[in-house]
Amino acid sequence: MTRQLIIDSNGGAAFEDGLDRGRVLIAGESTGNAYSLMELTTAARGGEVGFGPHLHHDIDEVFVVRKGTLQFLLGSDVTSLTEGDVVRVPPGLRHGYRNSSGAPIELLVWFTPGGFDQLFVTYRTDQANLDEDGFVAEATGRFNSQFE
Repeated sequence: MTRQLIIDSNGGAAFEDGLDRGRVLIAGESTGNAYSLMELTTAARGGEVGFGPHLHHDIDEVFVVRKGTLQFLLGSDVTSLTEGDVVRVPPGLRHGYRNSSGAPIELLVWFTPGGFDQLFVTYRTDQANLDEDGFVAEATGRFNSQFE
C-alpha cells in the first residue's frame, strides 16, 4: 500500500505541451479529485512572449518555482518569481506566466480540486492525431475556465 504513495523520479504521467514538458505526479483521479500535482518545465524562449492569460472559476492553483526566474501575471500586475517563490491563484483570478529568461524554468503546480491535470495528458502535443482545440474546449466546459 505505501509503495503506491511514492512517486519516483521516473513515475507519473509524462506529457509535452508544445516546447514545454511535464509529469502529472499525483493525478486527481487518485485523490477522488480532491487535488492534483504536476511538475512542469517551461522551455527557454527569447524575447517578449505572451503570458497566456486565463482564469479558472472553479480551480485554486499553487505554483512553486523550483528553478529559474519567470514573470507571473496576477490580475493586471506582473511580478518576477525566482527559485523558492510560491504563488497562490484563487478561483476567478486572471493569471499567466512567461519565461523570457533564456533558460528553462521548473515549476510544481498544484490544482484544487483535481482533474484539470488530466487535460495535459489527454491533449499532450507529442501524440498523433492531436485535437488542437480540445484542451481549451474541455477546460472551458468542464472546469469553467476562460482564455484570452
